[in-house]
Amino acid sequence: MKKYLEWLLPFIFVVIFIYGRIVCYGPMNDSVAVQDTESYFAAAQMNPFSLKFFEQQRSPTYPILIKISNPTLEHELTQLSEPYFGTESRLAIQPGTETLVRNQTVISILCWAAAAVLIASSFNGWFAKALAALLVLACGFVPQIADWDSILSSESVSISLFILMIGLLTKVIPDGKDDNFFSWIAAVCLFFVSFFWTFTRDTNAYFIIVEALLLIITGILYWVRRKGQRVSAILCGFLLLGIFIFHQGTFRESERWLLPLLNNMTENVFPYEQRVEFFIEREMPTDDDILSLTGSAEYNNIYENEKFMHWAHRFGLRSYQEFLLSMPLWSVLQVYNNLDSFFEENRQPFFYGSKEQRPHWAEKPGNLMHPLSAAVILIDLLLLILVAVKAVKSGDAADIRAFWTLVILFLGGGLLMSLSYLGEVRSIWRHVLGGVLALRITLWLAVAALFSTSGEAESAD
Repeated sequence: MKKYLEWLLPFIFVVIFIYGRIVCYGPMNDSVAVQDTESYFAAAQMNPFSLKFFEQQRSPTYPILIKISNPTLEHELTQLSEPYFGTESRLAIQPGTETLVRNQTVISILCWAAAAVLIASSFNGWFAKALAALLVLACGFVPQIADWDSILSSESVSISLFILMIGLLTKVIPDGKDDNFFSWIAAVCLFFVSFFWTFTRDTNAYFIIVEALLLIITGILYWVRRKGQRVSAILCGFLLLGIFIFHQGTFRESERWLLPLLNNMTENVFPYEQRVEFFIEREMPTDDDILSLTGSAEYNNIYENEKFMHWAHRFGLRSYQEFLLSMPLWSVLQVYNNLDSFFEENRQPFFYGSKEQRPHWAEKPGNLMHPLSAAVILIDLLLLILVAVKAVKSGDAADIRAFWTLVILFLGGGLLMSLSYLGEVRSIWRHVLGGVLALRITLWLAVAALFSTSGEAESAD
C-alpha cells in the first residue's frame, strides 16, 4: 500500500501540470513564424525515407512533424517575427499551421509529464519522488519553456525530446543490477528518441557522443566488476555512436554548416591578420573585398565571391576545425568570457502574449527554475560532488544511477553549449539554449537526488 501512496503526490503534480498547460496558455491554434519556418516547410516536401532527406538544408525531425501535421503542406504564414530587425509579432492563427502547433504543444506536455514520472521513479522515498516530479514539471510549465510551443521552429520539439531522453536515460544507466524487460524497453525507446532529438538541431549530436561513451564505459565497468550485466546499456551506447556517425556524414553532405562557417569567418578570422595567414596557408583566396566583409553572410554578399565560396565548399569546414584545434586556449577563453551572456536570457524573443494567452505571473517563478546566472555551472559541480559522495557511501542503485545521469547532463550540456557557441556567432543565446537548459536541469535533478533514501532503508520502512 505504501508503494502506491508514495506516488500520490507525483500523480497529483502531473494532473495539475497537464491541466495548467492547457488552461493557462490559451488557444493551441495560435502561433508566430520565424525566418526559418518557410524553409522547414520546403524541406518537408522531400521523401523522408531517402538519404537526401537527411542531407538537405534543414535537420529532418521538424520537417517530418510538419509533414505529419499537414500532409498537403498548404499553408500561409501571416505572423512573421524577426527580432533581428526589431519586429515582434502577435500570436494568431496562421492557415495550415493549426495542427502543427497543437502537435507541438501535445508533444511537449506528454514529454514533460513522462519525463517527470520516469525521473521520479529512479529515486527512492516518497519525498524524493514528489520533489523530482515537482521540479521537473515546474521547469516545463513556466513560459520560459512553454512559449516555444507556439513558435514554428525546431526548438519546441528539441526541448520536448530532450527532457524525455533524460527521463529514459535514468532507466538505462547501469546501476549494479542485471538487465530486465524494462531496461531493454527503455534502451530501445532511448535510441529512437535520441535519434529524432539529434536531428532536430545539428549541435545536439555532441551531447549524444557524451551520452554514448558514458553508457558504454559504465556498462562495461559494472560487467567487469560483476556488479550486474547491463548489455542493454552497452548496446544502446554503441547504437548512439552509430547515430553520431550517421549524423556527421549527412551533416557534412548537407552543407548546413556553411552559413555558420561564413559567419565565423567574418567575425573571428577576417579582422585578424595572423588568423588570415593561417587560412591562406590552407589555400583560402583573399582580396580586399572579402576581408572587409562584416555582419551575417545572409546580408553581406559573400556568396557572390565565387573563388572564396568554391574554397569554402571544399576546404572551409575542415580548415576552421583545424583553426579551433590549433588555438585551444583561445577557444576555451571564448566560451569562458561569454558565459554570462549564455545565461542572461531565458525567454524566447519572438512574441509577448496577452494575459489571455500566457500566465505572466509564472515569469518570475520561471526565472527561479531557469536561473539567469552562469553561477549555475559552479553550483552544478558542487552538487555533483555531493551526489558522488552520497553514492559512494550508500552504494545504493538509485544514487549510482543519479550520479551517472548528472555526469552525462553536466558534461554533455557543457560540451553542447561550448560547441554551439564556437560553431555560430549569430543568435548566440538561441543556439546555446540546448546546452544551457541541460545545465539548468542538472541543478534541480541534483537537488532531488540528495533527498533520495537508500533502498535498504526504504525496504526497512
